[in-house]
Formats: sequence, C-alpha cells, structure tokens
Amino acid sequence: MSSFFDAWHYDGRSAVRRKVEVQTIGQQFFLLETERRHGPFAFADVEYVQHKGDVDVYGLSGVDGWRLMLSGPVPAELSAHLPSRRRYGGWVDRLGLGKATVVFSVARAAAIAVVLLSPQWLAPLIPQSVDKKLGDALVGDFGGRFCSTPAGKAALKKLVASLDSSPDDLQVEVAKIDMINAVALPGGKVILFDGLVKQARSPDEVAGVLAHEIGHVREKHVMQALLRQMGLAVVLGGVDGNSGALVNNMLAMSYSREAEAEADAHSMKALGNADISPVGTASFFERLSELDGSARGGEEGRGITGYMSSHPLSRERKKAFEKSIVKGKDYKPALTSAEWTELKTMCTQDRNAKSGFGFDFE
Repeated sequence: MSSFFDAWHYDGRSAVRRKVEVQTIGQQFFLLETERRHGPFAFADVEYVQHKGDVDVYGLSGVDGWRLMLSGPVPAELSAHLPSRRRYGGWVDRLGLGKATVVFSVARAAAIAVVLLSPQWLAPLIPQSVDKKLGDALVGDFGGRFCSTPAGKAALKKLVASLDSSPDDLQVEVAKIDMINAVALPGGKVILFDGLVKQARSPDEVAGVLAHEIGHVREKHVMQALLRQMGLAVVLGGVDGNSGALVNNMLAMSYSREAEAEADAHSMKALGNADISPVGTASFFERLSELDGSARGGEEGRGITGYMSSHPLSRERKKAFEKSIVKGKDYKPALTSAEWTELKTMCTQDRNAKSGFGFDFE
C-alpha cells in the first residue's frame, strides 16, 4: 500500500526547486513530478537537517545538496518513517532541554571541582623533569635581570644552604626589579626582587621570606597553583614563546590559605633549624602591614603592587612569626655584616643586569 504527500525537492545536481509528491512504499519512497519519478530512496538514508519557519528540511546520506522539504505538520503516516526533528543535537533532544540543562550544570560543577581539587593530588605525580623543563622555559634568564657578583652570589648560596637541606635542588636568584616581591616558580626556582632585598633591614628578614618561598617549592604548591590557574595544557603541552606573559601570570598566581599557612610553617621551622631569629621576619611584616593597611585593621592597601598583593595580610603573618620566637634561644645572624652588604648591593654592583618593572622579554 502506498501513500502520497506534497513536498518540495532539490536533487543536489541543479538549483531547481521542484514541486513533488512523496510516494511511500514500505521502507522506501519515490518523488513524483508531472512527467518524472525520482528514486527509490530508503528512509534509512534520510537525515534531518533543520527546521526553518514552518518547514522541516531533510537530506540524503551521501548526496550533497539533496533536500526534501515538508511544510506544516508532517502527516503521521510519513513522520513514522522519517528521523525525528532535532532542535539542539542528538542526546539533548533525546533527554529534553530541561534534563539536559541539569546534566550540563552537574558536569560543569564537577569540572570546576576537578580544577580546584585535583591539583592537590595531581601535582606530586608530575615528573620532576617536566617541572624543571617548565621552570627553565618560564624563567630563562628572566630577561637578563638576574644580578650576579661573586661575593653576592656566595652570600646568597650560604643563605639558601642554611635554610634547606637540599640546596642543590634549588635555583635562587635576585632580579634587578625595584618591587617588594618574591616568587616561587616550577623547577625549584625562587626569585627575590631587588626591591624586597633593599627594603629589608637585616639578612634575617630576607631569610624568612626566602624560606617561605622555598616552602612553596617543597610542598608542591607551585605546581598545584599552576595546574589550577593555567590547566594541564600548559604543564603537559609545554609553553610557547611568550614567556613574559606566563611569568606575569605566575606573579599574579595566588595560593590557597592552607598552602600559605604551610609555607609559613615551613619558614618558621627552617629558621629554627638554622638558628635564625624570626624577629627579623616579624619586623619585616610589621613594616609591610603599614603599607597594606592591615596594621590598622583595614584593607585599603590590598591593591598595592608587590609582595602583599599576592600573599595574606602582613599583620597576621607578623603575629605568627612572633609566636614562633623561642625565648632564651641563642640565635645567630643569617649572614655576616660583610655578606649582607654584598647581597644587598649585588644588583647595584652588577651593571650588566637589566633593570625594569615589566617583563618585556626579547
């Protein structure tokens, strides 16, 4: 038994729009013109294309430009053989928009949870070779801004060795940038900015900040934050040539409160093991608290560029380091007076080091 339905048709070979009748015979159909019959075509080869106005448009698998257009409600006898209408795409149409929205929302929440939580267990799994390679690519020579003098480097090396049991795993540099900041980067790299060193009044102050950044390295906070901010594509796929932008992103990178607390605890322990007094570090944060406003209980200075913009309020850190002071303990200076002078003036002495606030790598 066959049925007939009016339709419009393009055969894919010409731009002629043809008025046809659809003749259905079982699982096949023909397209009839006044003096011509097209087909047979299998309903199994028909594909839904789109709904436009009141017209449903169908195509034929393997035939470019072939179109069958049915206007108005499609008769039940014909629609039973045709593929169902798609509004949003396969499984969305099968579920319905409401249910699909719920699925998308759950998937989105799960993805956010993975991004936020997975770095904590994923970071330790990143091979050390990848960590080092990424750090080398990010840092390079920091745009030629690393400072170096024999005596200054010797003082810095001594300071690092006193604060960490495996100093050879670390690369600590001082960059000629007049900014109160320090940053830990992948591959065991720690950069102290010359502005921070100059603002410090003793090597003990620098030691506390340096030990904090080393704590981020040892606790894998650097890779955790990098995974969270930049995603696996950067870590596992390498980095492009825009090192300056990546370093700027790293400088803007923030750690969780737990990570900051762990890094501060690491710093206090390292100072204790080295017999370096936490008084200097507490004093340093006391001065910073005047800049970030936390000394007065406010936050008006939170936007200030520098170390306090990416770390917890200095007032709280000052209190924590003060509590770690052991009364009666025989502390010793982190560096001798001569060594401190060499470290503090290293960037001034090194006239080959480039200076500048930005990171316009060449």
